[in-house]
Amino acid sequence: MKIWRLFALSLSLLALVIAAGCNGNVVATVNGEKITSQELDKRVAEAKAGYEQQGMDFSGDQGASLLETLRKSTLQEMINNTLMLQEAKKMGTLSADRVQEIIGAYKQMFSSEEEYQQLLDEVKMSEEDIAYILNLQDELTKDLPPVTDDEVKKYYEENKEQMGQPEQLQVRHILFFVDEGDKGYPFKHTDAEAKQLAQDVIGQLQQGKDFSQLAGEKSEDSGTKVDGGLYTFSKGLAVPEFEEAAFALKDGEYTKSPVKTEYGYHVIIREKLIPAQTPSFEEVQSELAGQMNGEAKQAKFSQFMQEAKNNAEITNKLLDQAEDNAKQ
Repeated sequence: MKIWRLFALSLSLLALVIAAGCNGNVVATVNGEKITSQELDKRVAEAKAGYEQQGMDFSGDQGASLLETLRKSTLQEMINNTLMLQEAKKMGTLSADRVQEIIGAYKQMFSSEEEYQQLLDEVKMSEEDIAYILNLQDELTKDLPPVTDDEVKKYYEENKEQMGQPEQLQVRHILFFVDEGDKGYPFKHTDAEAKQLAQDVIGQLQQGKDFSQLAGEKSEDSGTKVDGGLYTFSKGLAVPEFEEAAFALKDGEYTKSPVKTEYGYHVIIREKLIPAQTPSFEEVQSELAGQMNGEAKQAKFSQFMQEAKNNAEITNKLLDQAEDNAKQ
């Protein structure tokens, strides 16, 4: 069960995307504060490079349409962020020491300095801006009463099935890829070659060889071979052919024929079935209380920002232009 690290910065600060064009025209205003196309383009150019590194293609008509949609989304994010900072600074000026105090506490929520720096890069905000927003959220929610034990218990009873770990099967497997140069797998074999390699392993198992040792020596699945091919999964999480073959085995039994999947040929040995488990209320009470308190704070902050948006004077020329085009 996952609890969000912090409700702070949750108003879509991470959705920074791409755009085109470069001039100093004003594309939006938030209570008189201007956002120029130059600022927008600078923001989105960096994100565009990141998306392209992940394989996203912006060529052709479809790419142009996607580009325009993302451009509008980016501007809306910038508007939201500008409004948040305006509201945050109404709470008063933060000293440099206070900024560092807030940021210091916030950084403890991250597993590493690298993870924290990645957030800064994604949201394109300074530590000072983040401190102002965190301070605003703290001020808005400091008087919220914490959830009671009865409320936490009620939530647990209504959702405990979702908190548990489903039944899992623990197996070991050895994989030989089928790839004739068109799939990008780390090993290249024809279908016949991969199947023969799997059959050879089965022959060695029949001679008494240890499965985990063979997996470490032979398997081409780098993700499991270091653990002797160990793989634990619940139903629906493995490819169908693998799952069907594994669940059909008895504990300690291995497949007598290679199992073909979209990846190649597997040899599988079943180790044990791990029964479904549901944590007790006492095991998750503290975590649930933190989650529920966070959700309550998030709801209050979101309501505040919606009211601020309703009362703000905002112009969005990209949105206005789209509406004008729709009327024509």
